[in-house]
Amino acid sequence: MVRVGVIGLGRVAERIHLPAVAMLQSVQVVAACEPDQARREMMARRFSIPSTFPDAETMLRATNPDVVIIGSPPDSHHMLSLLAIEHGAHVFCEKPFVRRPAEADEIVAAADRRGRLVTVNNQYRFMPIYRRTHERIARGDFGAPFLVQGWQQMFHPPSRETNWRATLVESTLLEFGTHALDLICYFFDALPISITVHMPRPRREIAADVVVVCTLQFSGERAGSLVLNRISHAPERYLEMRVDCHDASIRVSLGGVARLSFNWSKPLGRPIARFSFVKGGESRIERNGRSEVLAREAAPAFATATAAKLDQFLARVRSGSTDNADARHARALSRLVEAGYASARLGSTIALDGSLQTA
Repeated sequence: MVRVGVIGLGRVAERIHLPAVAMLQSVQVVAACEPDQARREMMARRFSIPSTFPDAETMLRATNPDVVIIGSPPDSHHMLSLLAIEHGAHVFCEKPFVRRPAEADEIVAAADRRGRLVTVNNQYRFMPIYRRTHERIARGDFGAPFLVQGWQQMFHPPSRETNWRATLVESTLLEFGTHALDLICYFFDALPISITVHMPRPRREIAADVVVVCTLQFSGERAGSLVLNRISHAPERYLEMRVDCHDASIRVSLGGVARLSFNWSKPLGRPIARFSFVKGGESRIERNGRSEVLAREAAPAFATATAAKLDQFLARVRSGSTDNADARHARALSRLVEAGYASARLGSTIALDGSLQTA
């Protein structure tokens, strides 16, 4: 039985971390910590947590968990990861990992010294709509991918937030962008060699990066683009992606999909109908004027994907592995985000050094 301690009992623990743990066998939450007493007591009752504490240091000393899940705000991830490793625990950290790559380097170095594993919960690649798409691309079913596009549109400025996200200035690219950037890298099985980012401020009263336009250059004549718009009045799209390969395109939609459309197909010389209705997401193959479903998720898969990632992580813990490739990939994403903000600030393309490693 793997003994798990949880740091932070906010929304991510309630909606994702604790439901994910409940899906796994041979895993037991032995303790949790949360400074808000009312929240701590409510979550302990709801999830039958045997011991709760107001701070991480006390929890770690009292219960000595094998694995710590960190679900606190990102500015605390550096200190809490080091603290957990110091107490001999493996670390499963919520994204974004840390603010700066240097902080990630400290965590990875400490984990390597102590023989501990660290991973970050960029769990989207464990969702069936992305995993099955990647499997088919890697198998060569659609030819080599050469362009990956991603976009998000919603009206969700910082004033809509009620927690730590409301105060972020480095916001959208840091807090959500790591998911989309990770997926672009996932489909190419590579990291970019340069990044160019623009962050226009059409709403001067908003200091945060609510509009992000990002271009990524990959080796081998490949490119990625990402547009994140948190002040759009268009119909909400949580995350849309298109992967263009030599022989087909794949459209991947995360979030509720409700579409009924009729489009003229030039290759077929006739109109074609398309209907989609799912609450979770959908991946579709598009080629020769036709569209077919590759994968569907009836319900949102944030918790189930986290369970899959956590299960893989725990298997590596049980095996005695000391390979921190996962943590180094999270460090690479941190470097990518840092370079993105630098690009926007300087108005230039940022070349990325060759030391970045993919998981």
